[in-house]
Amino acid sequence: MKTQEVLDRVRSAMEEVFNREWLVSIARLVGFVQRSTSRLQGDDLVKLLTTEILTFPTISLPGMCDLLREINPTADMTPQALCERINSEAAVNYLSEVLRFAVEKNLSVHREGLSASLFASFNRVFIEDSTVLTLNERLADKFKGSGGNASKAAVKIDFIFDLKRHTIHSLSMSGGNLPDQARAGEIVERLKEGDLVIRDLGYFATKALANIGAKKAFYLSRLLQGTGIYLSQESSAPAIDILDHLDKKFAHKGVMDLDIYLGQERTPCRLIVYRASEDVVNERIRKADAKARKKGRQLSEESKKWLRFSFFVTNVSRQVWSAEVIGTIYRIRWQIELTFKTWKSLCQIHFLKGQRSERIQCLIYGRLIAIVIMNMVYSFASWYSETRLNRETSLHKLVTWLERRQRLSKAALLCQFCQLLSDLIQDLPSIICKKKRKRKTTMELIESRAPYEEGFPIGNQYVPA
Repeated sequence: MKTQEVLDRVRSAMEEVFNREWLVSIARLVGFVQRSTSRLQGDDLVKLLTTEILTFPTISLPGMCDLLREINPTADMTPQALCERINSEAAVNYLSEVLRFAVEKNLSVHREGLSASLFASFNRVFIEDSTVLTLNERLADKFKGSGGNASKAAVKIDFIFDLKRHTIHSLSMSGGNLPDQARAGEIVERLKEGDLVIRDLGYFATKALANIGAKKAFYLSRLLQGTGIYLSQESSAPAIDILDHLDKKFAHKGVMDLDIYLGQERTPCRLIVYRASEDVVNERIRKADAKARKKGRQLSEESKKWLRFSFFVTNVSRQVWSAEVIGTIYRIRWQIELTFKTWKSLCQIHFLKGQRSERIQCLIYGRLIAIVIMNMVYSFASWYSETRLNRETSLHKLVTWLERRQRLSKAALLCQFCQLLSDLIQDLPSIICKKKRKRKTTMELIESRAPYEEGFPIGNQYVPA
Protein backbone atom coordinates (compact mmCIF):
# COMPACT_ATOMS: atom_id res chain seq x y z
CA MET A 1 0.00 0.00 0.00
CA LYS A 2 1.39 3.40 -0.98
CA THR A 3 2.20 5.94 1.71
CA GLN A 4 0.09 8.69 0.14
CA GLU A 5 -2.92 6.39 -0.06
CA VAL A 6 -2.75 5.54 3.65
CA LEU A 7 -2.07 9.17 4.55
CA ASP A 8 -5.13 10.33 2.58
CA ARG A 9 -7.37 7.77 4.30
CA VAL A 10 -6.26 8.79 7.78
CA ARG A 11 -6.47 12.49 6.96
CA SER A 12 -9.95 12.08 5.53
CA ALA A 13 -11.15 10.16 8.62
CA MET A 14 -9.91 12.87 11.00
CA GLU A 15 -11.38 15.66 8.89
CA GLU A 16 -14.75 13.91 8.85
CA VAL A 17 -14.82 13.82 12.66
CA PHE A 18 -14.23 17.60 12.81
CA ASN A 19 -16.38 18.44 9.79
CA ARG A 20 -18.43 21.48 10.76
CA GLU A 21 -21.58 20.63 8.76
CA TRP A 22 -21.76 17.15 10.25
CA LEU A 23 -21.14 18.34 13.82
CA VAL A 24 -23.76 21.07 13.50
CA SER A 25 -26.35 18.64 12.11
CA ILE A 26 -25.78 16.08 14.89
CA ALA A 27 -25.94 18.81 17.55
CA ARG A 28 -29.37 19.79 16.24
CA LEU A 29 -30.52 16.21 15.86
CA VAL A 30 -29.88 15.35 19.54
CA GLY A 31 -31.23 18.69 20.75
CA PHE A 32 -27.99 20.25 21.97
CA VAL A 33 -28.48 23.16 19.55
CA GLN A 34 -32.06 24.14 18.82
CA ARG A 35 -31.60 27.47 17.01
CA SER A 36 -29.30 28.37 14.14
CA THR A 37 -28.66 31.68 15.93
CA SER A 38 -27.27 29.94 19.04
CA ARG A 39 -23.93 31.43 20.11
CA LEU A 40 -22.49 27.99 20.89
CA GLN A 41 -22.60 25.65 17.90
CA GLY A 42 -21.85 21.92 17.94
CA ASP A 43 -18.42 22.15 16.35
CA ASP A 44 -17.38 24.83 18.88
CA LEU A 45 -18.09 22.52 21.83
CA VAL A 46 -16.27 19.56 20.25
CA LYS A 47 -13.13 21.58 19.53
CA LEU A 48 -13.21 23.14 23.00
CA LEU A 49 -13.56 19.87 24.95
CA THR A 50 -11.24 17.75 22.80
CA THR A 51 -8.03 19.32 21.55
CA GLU A 52 -8.26 22.87 22.99
CA ILE A 53 -8.30 21.97 26.71
CA LEU A 54 -6.10 18.90 26.35
CA THR A 55 -3.13 20.60 28.00
CA PHE A 56 -5.33 22.50 30.51
CA PRO A 57 -6.90 19.70 32.59
CA THR A 58 -7.92 21.95 35.50
CA ILE A 59 -9.17 24.84 33.38
CA SER A 60 -11.97 26.92 34.89
CA LEU A 61 -15.20 27.94 33.19
CA PRO A 62 -13.88 31.49 32.59
CA GLY A 63 -10.81 29.87 31.01
CA MET A 64 -13.05 27.78 28.76
CA CYS A 65 -14.93 30.91 27.71
CA ASP A 66 -11.62 32.54 26.81
CA LEU A 67 -10.62 29.57 24.63
CA LEU A 68 -14.09 29.46 23.12
CA ARG A 69 -13.74 33.04 21.85
CA GLU A 70 -10.49 32.02 20.15
CA ILE A 71 -12.28 29.14 18.43
CA ASN A 72 -15.23 31.27 17.40
CA PRO A 73 -15.26 35.04 18.16
CA THR A 74 -19.07 35.09 17.94
CA ALA A 75 -19.33 32.49 20.71
CA ASP A 76 -18.96 35.11 23.44
CA MET A 77 -20.55 33.52 26.51
CA THR A 78 -20.53 34.04 30.24
CA PRO A 79 -19.19 31.21 32.44
CA GLN A 80 -22.73 30.71 33.79
CA ALA A 81 -24.18 30.32 30.30
CA LEU A 82 -21.47 27.86 29.25
CA CYS A 83 -21.97 25.93 32.49
CA GLU A 84 -25.68 25.52 31.70
CA ARG A 85 -24.92 24.23 28.20
CA ILE A 86 -22.33 21.69 29.39
CA ASN A 87 -24.36 20.54 32.40
CA SER A 88 -27.11 19.14 30.21
CA GLU A 89 -28.15 15.68 29.11
CA ALA A 90 -28.25 16.96 25.52
CA ALA A 91 -24.54 17.83 25.68
CA VAL A 92 -23.76 14.33 27.02
CA ASN A 93 -25.79 12.69 24.25
CA TYR A 94 -24.14 14.87 21.64
CA LEU A 95 -20.55 14.13 22.68
CA SER A 96 -21.38 10.45 23.10
CA GLU A 97 -22.55 10.38 19.48
CA VAL A 98 -19.40 12.18 18.29
CA LEU A 99 -17.25 9.62 20.13
CA ARG A 100 -19.18 6.77 18.54
CA PHE A 101 -18.65 8.31 15.11
CA ALA A 102 -14.94 8.92 15.78
CA VAL A 103 -14.39 5.26 16.73
CA GLU A 104 -16.34 4.21 13.63
CA LYS A 105 -14.18 6.38 11.34
CA ASN A 106 -11.07 5.12 13.11
CA LEU A 107 -12.09 1.54 12.29
CA SER A 108 -12.90 2.37 8.67
CA VAL A 109 -9.28 3.19 7.81
CA HIS A 110 -7.98 -0.16 6.58
CA ARG A 111 -4.25 -0.78 6.91
CA GLU A 112 -1.84 -3.65 6.69
CA GLY A 113 -1.64 -5.59 9.93
CA LEU A 114 1.19 -6.18 12.36
CA SER A 115 3.99 -8.15 10.72
CA ALA A 116 5.03 -10.30 13.72
CA SER A 117 4.97 -13.93 12.58
CA LEU A 118 3.44 -15.17 15.85
CA PHE A 119 0.28 -13.15 15.05
CA ALA A 120 0.18 -13.95 11.34
CA SER A 121 -2.43 -16.73 11.81
CA PHE A 122 -5.01 -14.36 13.30
CA ASN A 123 -7.43 -11.94 11.71
CA ARG A 124 -7.47 -9.35 14.50
CA VAL A 125 -5.64 -9.37 17.84
CA PHE A 126 -7.73 -7.76 20.59
CA ILE A 127 -6.33 -6.65 23.93
CA GLU A 128 -8.99 -5.63 26.46
CA ASP A 129 -8.52 -3.90 29.79
CA SER A 130 -10.01 -1.11 31.90
CA THR A 131 -8.86 1.88 33.90
CA VAL A 132 -10.63 3.64 36.76
CA LEU A 133 -10.97 7.43 37.15
CA THR A 134 -11.67 8.74 40.66
CA LEU A 135 -14.45 11.33 41.02
CA ASN A 136 -15.80 13.68 43.65
CA GLU A 137 -17.63 11.62 46.29
CA ARG A 138 -20.83 13.63 45.68
CA LEU A 139 -21.15 11.77 42.35
CA ALA A 140 -21.44 8.36 44.06
CA ASP A 141 -25.16 8.06 43.23
CA LYS A 142 -24.43 8.28 39.49
CA PHE A 143 -20.98 6.67 39.41
CA LYS A 144 -20.51 4.34 42.34
CA GLY A 145 -16.98 3.38 43.32
CA SER A 146 -15.81 -0.09 44.26
CA GLY A 147 -15.77 0.64 48.00
CA GLY A 148 -13.21 -0.44 50.58
CA ASN A 149 -10.03 1.62 50.30
CA ALA A 150 -11.10 2.93 46.90
CA SER A 151 -13.08 6.10 46.21
CA LYS A 152 -16.82 6.16 46.81
CA ALA A 153 -17.31 7.58 43.30
CA ALA A 154 -15.48 6.46 40.17
CA VAL A 155 -15.81 5.90 36.42
CA LYS A 156 -14.42 2.85 34.66
CA ILE A 157 -13.29 3.07 31.02
CA ASP A 158 -13.30 -0.28 29.20
CA PHE A 159 -10.87 -0.32 26.27
CA ILE A 160 -10.52 -2.82 23.41
CA PHE A 161 -7.49 -2.34 21.15
CA ASP A 162 -6.75 -4.10 17.86
CA LEU A 163 -3.03 -4.74 18.16
CA LYS A 164 -2.42 -5.76 14.55
CA ARG A 165 -3.76 -2.48 13.17
CA HIS A 166 -2.93 -0.28 16.18
CA THR A 167 -6.60 0.72 16.22
CA ILE A 168 -9.07 1.52 19.00
CA HIS A 169 -11.93 -0.93 18.55
CA SER A 170 -14.13 0.11 21.45
CA LEU A 171 -14.35 2.61 24.32
CA SER A 172 -17.16 2.40 26.86
CA MET A 173 -17.89 4.01 30.22
CA SER A 174 -19.53 2.56 33.35
CA GLY A 175 -19.60 2.98 37.11
CA GLY A 176 -16.36 2.12 38.88
CA ASN A 177 -18.02 -0.72 40.82
CA LEU A 178 -18.77 -2.83 37.73
CA PRO A 179 -16.28 -5.74 37.79
CA ASP A 180 -14.41 -6.58 34.59
CA GLN A 181 -15.64 -10.14 34.89
CA ALA A 182 -19.22 -8.92 34.39
CA ARG A 183 -18.17 -7.73 30.92
CA ALA A 184 -16.19 -10.85 30.03
CA GLY A 185 -18.80 -12.10 27.57
CA GLU A 186 -19.52 -8.79 25.83
CA ILE A 187 -16.59 -9.10 23.45
CA VAL A 188 -17.96 -12.32 21.95
CA GLU A 189 -20.50 -10.56 19.74
CA ARG A 190 -17.67 -8.45 18.27
CA LEU A 191 -15.59 -11.46 17.26
CA LYS A 192 -15.13 -13.00 13.85
CA GLU A 193 -13.59 -16.32 12.96
CA GLY A 194 -9.82 -16.18 13.39
CA ASP A 195 -9.73 -13.32 15.91
CA LEU A 196 -7.55 -13.54 19.02
CA VAL A 197 -8.40 -12.10 22.47
CA ILE A 198 -5.74 -11.42 25.13
CA ARG A 199 -7.02 -10.33 28.56
CA ASP A 200 -5.94 -10.38 32.19
CA LEU A 201 -7.44 -12.24 35.15
CA GLY A 202 -10.07 -9.58 35.77
CA TYR A 203 -11.98 -10.81 32.69
CA PHE A 204 -11.50 -14.51 33.40
CA ALA A 205 -14.74 -16.47 33.00
CA THR A 206 -14.83 -20.03 31.71
CA LYS A 207 -18.19 -19.48 29.99
CA ALA A 208 -16.76 -16.52 28.06
CA LEU A 209 -13.75 -18.61 26.97
CA ALA A 210 -16.08 -21.37 25.79
CA ASN A 211 -18.14 -18.85 23.78
CA ILE A 212 -15.00 -17.38 22.20
CA GLY A 213 -14.00 -20.87 21.07
CA ALA A 214 -17.51 -21.48 19.74
CA LYS A 215 -17.06 -18.46 17.43
CA LYS A 216 -13.92 -20.17 16.05
CA ALA A 217 -11.90 -17.39 17.63
CA PHE A 218 -8.96 -17.74 19.98
CA TYR A 219 -7.96 -16.59 23.45
CA LEU A 220 -4.93 -16.30 25.70
CA SER A 221 -5.41 -15.71 29.41
CA ARG A 222 -3.84 -16.35 32.74
CA LEU A 223 -5.60 -19.00 34.82
CA LEU A 224 -7.65 -17.97 37.85
CA GLN A 225 -6.73 -19.85 41.00
CA GLY A 226 -9.48 -22.24 42.05
CA THR A 227 -10.85 -22.85 38.54
CA GLY A 228 -11.95 -26.44 37.95
CA ILE A 229 -9.43 -28.35 35.82
CA TYR A 230 -10.25 -31.76 34.33
CA LEU A 231 -8.25 -34.32 32.38
CA SER A 232 -11.39 -35.81 30.85
CA GLN A 233 -14.46 -34.25 29.26
CA GLU A 234 -16.78 -36.77 30.93
CA SER A 235 -19.20 -35.09 33.31
CA SER A 236 -18.45 -37.59 36.05
CA ALA A 237 -14.68 -37.02 35.90
CA PRO A 238 -13.34 -35.34 39.06
CA ALA A 239 -11.44 -32.06 39.01
CA ILE A 240 -7.74 -32.45 39.70
CA ASP A 241 -5.52 -30.67 42.20
CA ILE A 242 -3.29 -29.01 39.62
CA LEU A 243 -0.49 -28.18 42.08
CA ASP A 244 -0.33 -31.76 43.31
CA HIS A 245 -0.54 -33.05 39.72
CA LEU A 246 2.39 -30.88 38.59
CA ASP A 247 4.58 -31.91 41.52
CA LYS A 248 3.90 -35.60 40.94
CA LYS A 249 4.00 -35.79 37.16
CA PHE A 250 6.37 -32.96 36.19
CA ALA A 251 8.60 -32.47 39.23
CA HIS A 252 11.71 -31.70 37.19
CA LYS A 253 10.22 -29.82 34.24
CA GLY A 254 10.44 -26.05 33.89
CA VAL A 255 7.79 -25.71 31.15
CA MET A 256 4.65 -27.87 30.99
CA ASP A 257 2.01 -28.03 28.27
CA LEU A 258 -1.12 -30.04 29.15
CA ASP A 259 -4.35 -30.80 27.33
CA ILE A 260 -7.14 -30.06 29.83
CA TYR A 261 -10.85 -29.31 30.08
CA LEU A 262 -11.76 -26.10 31.85
CA GLY A 263 -14.63 -25.28 34.22
CA GLN A 264 -18.18 -26.59 34.28
CA GLU A 265 -18.34 -26.17 30.49
CA ARG A 266 -15.43 -28.65 30.14
CA THR A 267 -13.91 -26.39 27.51
CA PRO A 268 -10.97 -28.14 25.80
CA CYS A 269 -7.81 -26.04 25.82
CA ARG A 270 -4.10 -26.04 26.60
CA LEU A 271 -2.72 -25.29 30.04
CA ILE A 272 0.81 -23.92 29.87
CA VAL A 273 2.71 -23.79 33.14
CA TYR A 274 6.10 -22.22 33.88
CA ARG A 275 7.96 -23.15 37.02
CA ALA A 276 9.36 -19.92 38.50
CA SER A 277 12.87 -19.51 39.86
CA GLU A 278 13.41 -19.17 43.60
CA ASP A 279 14.14 -15.44 43.30
CA VAL A 280 10.93 -14.83 41.37
CA VAL A 281 8.87 -16.89 43.84
CA ASN A 282 10.27 -15.00 46.83
CA GLU A 283 9.53 -11.66 45.19
CA ARG A 284 5.97 -12.73 44.36
CA ILE A 285 5.33 -13.92 47.90
CA ARG A 286 6.73 -10.70 49.34
CA LYS A 287 4.39 -8.58 47.22
CA ALA A 288 1.35 -10.84 47.74
CA ASP A 289 1.96 -10.93 51.50
CA ALA A 290 2.19 -7.11 51.67
CA LYS A 291 -1.04 -6.80 49.67
CA ALA A 292 -2.83 -9.31 51.93
CA ARG A 293 -1.69 -7.52 55.12
CA LYS A 294 -2.91 -4.21 53.74
CA LYS A 295 -6.37 -5.78 53.49
CA GLY A 296 -6.12 -7.31 56.96
CA ARG A 297 -5.67 -10.85 55.69
CA GLN A 298 -3.00 -13.53 55.83
CA LEU A 299 -1.57 -15.12 52.71
CA SER A 300 -2.56 -18.80 52.66
CA GLU A 301 -0.10 -21.65 52.13
CA GLU A 302 -2.10 -22.71 49.07
CA SER A 303 -1.59 -19.25 47.53
CA LYS A 304 2.13 -19.43 48.25
CA LYS A 305 2.30 -22.76 46.43
CA TRP A 306 0.37 -21.26 43.50
CA LEU A 307 2.96 -18.49 43.21
CA ARG A 308 5.63 -21.09 42.38
CA PHE A 309 4.16 -21.26 38.87
CA SER A 310 2.82 -19.08 36.07
CA PHE A 311 -0.38 -20.48 34.53
CA PHE A 312 -1.79 -19.66 31.08
CA VAL A 313 -4.71 -21.13 29.12
CA THR A 314 -5.22 -20.91 25.36
CA ASN A 315 -6.96 -22.69 22.50
CA VAL A 316 -4.22 -21.78 20.00
CA SER A 317 -2.64 -24.95 18.66
CA ARG A 318 0.93 -26.10 19.32
CA GLN A 319 1.65 -25.82 15.60
CA VAL A 320 1.08 -22.04 15.85
CA TRP A 321 2.51 -21.34 19.33
CA SER A 322 5.00 -23.47 21.20
CA ALA A 323 4.71 -23.59 24.98
CA GLU A 324 7.99 -21.70 25.42
CA VAL A 325 6.74 -18.49 23.76
CA ILE A 326 3.20 -18.21 25.15
CA GLY A 327 4.31 -16.33 28.27
CA THR A 328 6.32 -13.96 26.08
CA ILE A 329 3.29 -13.32 23.86
CA TYR A 330 1.14 -12.56 26.91
CA ARG A 331 3.51 -9.73 27.81
CA ILE A 332 2.06 -7.78 24.88
CA ARG A 333 -0.90 -7.09 27.19
CA TRP A 334 1.32 -4.64 29.05
CA GLN A 335 1.07 -2.34 26.03
CA ILE A 336 -2.42 -1.42 27.15
CA GLU A 337 -1.12 -0.55 30.63
CA LEU A 338 1.39 1.80 29.00
CA THR A 339 -1.47 3.31 27.00
CA PHE A 340 -3.42 4.04 30.18
CA LYS A 341 -0.30 5.58 31.69
CA THR A 342 -0.01 7.88 28.66
CA TRP A 343 -3.70 8.81 28.90
CA LYS A 344 -3.19 9.92 32.48
CA SER A 345 0.26 11.50 32.29
CA LEU A 346 -0.13 13.33 28.97
CA CYS A 347 -3.87 13.46 28.16
CA GLN A 348 -4.80 14.15 31.81
CA ILE A 349 -7.91 12.02 31.47
CA HIS A 350 -8.14 11.54 35.25
CA PHE A 351 -8.26 15.29 36.09
CA LEU A 352 -12.01 15.80 36.32
CA LYS A 353 -13.24 18.93 38.09
CA GLY A 354 -16.92 19.22 38.86
CA GLN A 355 -19.79 17.83 40.89
CA ARG A 356 -22.39 17.49 38.13
CA SER A 357 -22.50 14.13 36.39
CA GLU A 358 -23.27 15.75 33.01
CA ARG A 359 -20.17 17.92 33.16
CA ILE A 360 -17.99 14.97 34.14
CA GLN A 361 -19.35 12.87 31.28
CA CYS A 362 -18.79 15.72 28.81
CA LEU A 363 -15.18 16.11 29.96
CA ILE A 364 -14.55 12.36 29.67
CA TYR A 365 -16.18 12.07 26.25
CA GLY A 366 -14.21 15.08 25.04
CA ARG A 367 -10.90 13.58 26.11
CA LEU A 368 -11.80 10.18 24.67
CA ILE A 369 -12.59 11.82 21.31
CA ALA A 370 -9.17 13.49 21.42
CA ILE A 371 -7.59 10.13 22.27
CA VAL A 372 -9.29 8.49 19.27
CA ILE A 373 -7.94 11.23 16.99
CA MET A 374 -4.47 10.77 18.48
CA ASN A 375 -4.80 7.05 17.89
CA MET A 376 -5.51 7.66 14.21
CA VAL A 377 -2.19 9.52 14.04
CA TYR A 378 -0.50 6.78 16.08
CA SER A 379 -1.89 4.08 13.81
CA PHE A 380 -0.49 5.83 10.75
CA ALA A 381 2.84 6.45 12.48
CA SER A 382 3.10 2.80 13.52
CA TRP A 383 2.28 1.59 10.03
CA TYR A 384 4.83 3.91 8.45
CA SER A 385 7.53 3.10 11.02
CA GLU A 386 7.12 -0.66 10.61
CA THR A 387 6.78 -0.79 6.83
CA ARG A 388 9.16 1.99 5.81
CA LEU A 389 11.66 2.35 8.65
CA ASN A 390 11.61 -1.08 10.30
CA ARG A 391 11.24 0.72 13.63
CA GLU A 392 8.66 0.96 16.44
CA THR A 393 6.70 4.10 17.28
CA SER A 394 6.64 5.36 20.86
CA LEU A 395 3.10 6.33 21.86
CA HIS A 396 4.42 8.54 24.66
CA LYS A 397 6.74 10.42 22.29
CA LEU A 398 4.00 10.78 19.69
CA VAL A 399 1.46 12.28 22.11
CA THR A 400 4.13 14.66 23.41
CA TRP A 401 4.91 15.67 19.82
CA LEU A 402 1.21 16.29 19.06
CA GLU A 403 0.81 18.48 22.13
CA ARG A 404 4.07 20.36 21.63
CA ARG A 405 3.55 23.63 19.71
CA GLN A 406 -0.18 22.79 19.81
CA ARG A 407 0.16 20.76 16.62
CA LEU A 408 -3.03 18.73 17.09
CA SER A 409 -5.04 21.71 18.35
CA LYS A 410 -4.13 23.84 15.33
CA ALA A 411 -4.90 21.03 12.87
CA ALA A 412 -8.30 20.39 14.49
CA LEU A 413 -9.17 24.08 14.68
CA LEU A 414 -8.76 24.47 10.91
CA CYS A 415 -9.83 20.87 10.16
CA GLN A 416 -6.63 20.44 8.16
CA PHE A 417 -4.57 17.37 8.97
CA CYS A 418 -2.52 16.87 5.79
CA GLN A 419 0.33 19.11 6.96
CA LEU A 420 0.28 17.45 10.39
CA LEU A 421 0.80 14.00 8.87
CA SER A 422 3.48 15.27 6.47
CA ASP A 423 5.38 16.84 9.39
CA LEU A 424 4.96 13.58 11.28
CA ILE A 425 6.73 11.61 8.55
CA GLN A 426 9.67 14.00 8.73
CA ASP A 427 10.02 13.75 12.52
CA LEU A 428 9.37 10.03 12.97
CA PRO A 429 12.96 8.72 12.61
CA SER A 430 14.65 11.26 14.86
CA ILE A 431 12.00 12.28 17.40
CA ILE A 432 9.10 9.80 17.65
CA CYS A 433 10.42 6.29 16.97
CA LYS A 434 11.79 4.20 19.82
CA LYS A 435 15.54 4.33 20.12
CA LYS A 436 17.64 1.24 19.60
CA ARG A 437 18.74 -0.25 22.91
CA LYS A 438 20.43 -3.34 24.25
CA ARG A 439 17.37 -4.64 26.02
CA LYS A 440 14.77 -5.88 23.56
CA THR A 441 11.31 -4.33 23.36
CA THR A 442 8.26 -6.55 23.87
CA MET A 443 7.67 -6.75 20.12
CA GLU A 444 11.31 -7.67 19.51
CA LEU A 445 11.02 -10.46 22.08
CA ILE A 446 7.89 -11.75 20.34
CA GLU A 447 9.40 -11.50 16.87
CA SER A 448 12.48 -13.43 18.00
CA ARG A 449 10.29 -16.03 19.78
CA ALA A 450 12.20 -15.49 23.01
CA PRO A 451 11.47 -17.89 25.90
CA TYR A 452 9.25 -16.56 28.69
CA GLU A 453 11.94 -15.81 31.27
CA GLU A 454 14.39 -14.13 28.90
CA GLY A 455 15.44 -10.55 29.42
CA PHE A 456 13.42 -9.63 32.51
CA PRO A 457 15.47 -9.19 35.71
CA ILE A 458 14.01 -9.43 39.19
CA GLY A 459 13.41 -6.27 41.20
CA ASN A 460 11.83 -2.98 40.28
CA GLN A 461 11.77 -3.56 36.52
CA TYR A 462 9.70 -6.68 36.04
CA VAL A 463 8.70 -9.89 37.78
CA PRO A 464 6.93 -12.41 35.49
CA ALA A 465 3.26 -12.81 36.41
